[in-house]
Amino acid sequence: MNTHLASRPSETGPINPDWTIAQLLEWLSDDVRQHDVMLQHPLARIEALMTGARWARTPSTVALIRSIAAAVRDEPVRGSIRVGELSPQQASRIPERIPQPA
Repeated sequence: MNTHLASRPSETGPINPDWTIAQLLEWLSDDVRQHDVMLQHPLARIEALMTGARWARTPSTVALIRSIAAAVRDEPVRGSIRVGELSPQQASRIPERIPQPA
């Protein structure tokens, strides 16, 4: 095993970077995952890259999932983007929006 890779923290945690955003949302449909605090940081990163939203306080996993789902609903092509393809260059050019409370 490559110890460098094994000890390096993952930015996506248990989220597979090969999943599309639609597959991620399907995986997140499990109620247990929706409240998993270990998913908060990876989901916040994904949500920020997709929407460019700035939160006044740390959002819950449910709020992040809703924001990601709303981004896909508003622009369905986003559902086909792979998690690993998200980058700051691809971040939404939409002006800052105020996420709705969970």
